[in-house]
Formats: sequence, structure tokens, C-alpha cells
Amino acid sequence: MENTTQLLLRQRHEFEGRQVLVVEANDGALTSLDVDAQIHVHADDFTIGAQQWSPAPSIPDGVDLLILPLPKSGDRLRFLLNWLAGKIESPMEIWLVGPAKGGIKGALKHFDIHVDHSDLVDSARHCKLYRGMLQPGEAQTLDAWGEVITVDELTAISYPGVFSHGRLDEGSRLLLDAMNEHNLPRPGKVIDVGCGAGVLGITLARQGWQVQAMDVSATAVAACKASLEQNGLQGQVSGGDLFSAVSGRVDMIVTNPPFHDRRLRTTDITRRLIEEAPGHLKEDGEMWLVANRELPYVQWLDASFQHVQVAAETSRFRVYRAVR
Repeated sequence: MENTTQLLLRQRHEFEGRQVLVVEANDGALTSLDVDAQIHVHADDFTIGAQQWSPAPSIPDGVDLLILPLPKSGDRLRFLLNWLAGKIESPMEIWLVGPAKGGIKGALKHFDIHVDHSDLVDSARHCKLYRGMLQPGEAQTLDAWGEVITVDELTAISYPGVFSHGRLDEGSRLLLDAMNEHNLPRPGKVIDVGCGAGVLGITLARQGWQVQAMDVSATAVAACKASLEQNGLQGQVSGGDLFSAVSGRVDMIVTNPPFHDRRLRTTDITRRLIEEAPGHLKEDGEMWLVANRELPYVQWLDASFQHVQVAAETSRFRVYRAVR
């Protein structure tokens, strides 16, 4: 259970008899809070197991309290506050909870734009909880928050909360360039794991690959679908945990994997990805992976694949080509 969730439970008396919507839940424990209330849970993260897995929440009838765990990015926070304000017709109580060193104080400037009388309710476990009355605002659309990323002659659509929002990150650029400079297999089936806005997927789809893209984030899935549509390209985009949505074997896997799980730095996700990848590749199938060069991925790649090479590198990033 996250510290922020434990802080919320210190206020269990405030929940009695209420209908509560947890927005952007970042802890699976939020789906089963031990409180005397009806709890509705929205999450962008597929692994949370929320009733609503979507880029943005709907507010069920009867909800009278919104709880917003602090999102990782300021863009995402602004989007959600505007979205929620556009979903209500009269003021509604909202709580903002997050780690004291995770930007919660800086987030108050955005919170205070939308609420009256924000107050510090509680502070414990290195976290803070603020409360205010959310004021109604203009209805929002996801597309209105989209930003265009130029990828050579293509354009990808990015939404707040998606990795590298609004820009082509250096690692993905290096991976694309490395694949262009090497002899890839003849276009067949490819999986884009952690597709984000679909930068890799649209490039490969334009080259004739049958793209299956997936991401744990509902917003990323929506962005990747929009990117394919924007360029008149075909591809299958799914939500899931790594390869959970995949059936059968493919010719190639491409990935720019995360090394953060929410706010915590971790290599566990990529280690799982590397270990599971050969089981989804055809014989002599390839995986292309880009990562910060100091991360210890080469030893895991060597243990899982017959042949591993460094296809490109800079002072910050390294591209690996691994053959099953």
C-alpha cells in the first residue's frame, strides 16, 4: 500500500456514507479501501484493475467526493483538473494527495486555479493531503489537448501523461536511425511494446510492417490509435501488461521501455520484457531495444538471446539488436 493511500485512510471518518471517485489511481489498494463508502476507481494504468480504465474519467451519478492522487507530470495534472471541472454542474469537494517531495506544493498553483479555499487536511508518511471545492468549468475533449510530434514525414499525436509528451525523445530518434541503417528482416509482424504516442509504430507501419502496439497506459493507447489514423495507417493497438495481449509469434519486437514505475526508478519492467520476449518471436526473430547506456540490460539480453549487438550508441543511449 502506497504512503498516499495510508494517508487517505487516516481520514476514513470523512468517507462515511459518501460516494467517492478516485481519479488516476496509482495504487491497486485504492480499489479495495476499507472505508464505509462506495468507491469508484479510475486509472490510466492497466495494472491497477480499476472499474474505469480510460484516458480520462467519467463521474458516476451520486459521486460527491473526488480524490486525485498527484500525477507524475504537471501537464497531466492540468488536464485532469480541467477535465473534472468540465464534468460537473455545481461545486464538488476534491482532495489532492501526494508525496511532499514529489511536487505536491508546486501542484497547488494549478489546484488553486480550479478550487475555492484549498486547505491542508493532513500531513504524514512524507505525504500531504489538500482539500477544496472544485468549481465547474468548460467541457473538455482529449483531442483539444493533443500535441503533434514530427517524425520525419509522419506526425504522431501525444496527449498529457504520455511518455515524452509533445516531443520526439532522443532515445526513440536513435532507435529509428539505427534501424534505418541496418538490414531489417523483410516486413512482417512486429510488436511495439510500450508504444506511447506511436512514434515507432507509425514508422514501421509506413514501411509495410503489420504493427501490433501495446501499452499499459490508456492515454498512450488512445494516442497511438490517433497517430495511426492521422497518417492513414493500419495497426492493432491494445492495452495490457507487457505481452499480455499478444498471441502467436512475430518477426520483430521494438521497444523504448520505461525505467520508472510511476515515480520510482526500476529495471524490473524491462527485465521481464527481455526474459519474455523470445517466447513471442519466431526463430531468428529480432528485438530492437533502446535504453540509457548505464542500465544493466546487456547481461539479461545475453542470457535470453543467441546473439546480441550494440547497433548504435551516444553518450546517453544505447541501441541493442538481439536475435532469438
